[in-house]
Amino acid sequence: MAKTYKFEVVTPSRIFYSDDVELIVFETDRGQVGVMADHVPMLIANQMGTLKIKTAKETKYAFITEGFIEISSDKVDAVVDLAEWCDEIDVENAKFTKKTAEEALSNPKTDKSMKLELRASIERSNARIRTAGMMRR
Repeated sequence: MAKTYKFEVVTPSRIFYSDDVELIVFETDRGQVGVMADHVPMLIANQMGTLKIKTAKETKYAFITEGFIEISSDKVDAVVDLAEWCDEIDVENAKFTKKTAEEALSNPKTDKSMKLELRASIERSNARIRTAGMMRR
């Protein structure tokens, strides 16, 4: 049996997850990072994407937005703006949001600041759709 540690995901509105885990995997600007028990302590910025949580009993997937992950000797805390389980993601809504943003982005009258927001919306929709696909694994 693998060694475990306490892991929490906190958003501004709630404690999304809190339990003992064997492994977490999350996205950073340099790729995926996996954390097992006794990992070297650090504070790292995570990117929007899929969070993999492996316990002794199951593996779960969630979509998380940007935030910070603090790794200490016996606990890991993730502080993010938003977190949702893969089976809670409304894929049809994410696809609609993506399509609407793509259409607005292709409009030549769309200003520069709005284009940045639209690209971010497309990226968020794509990440949510990818995470929802993890449910089928």
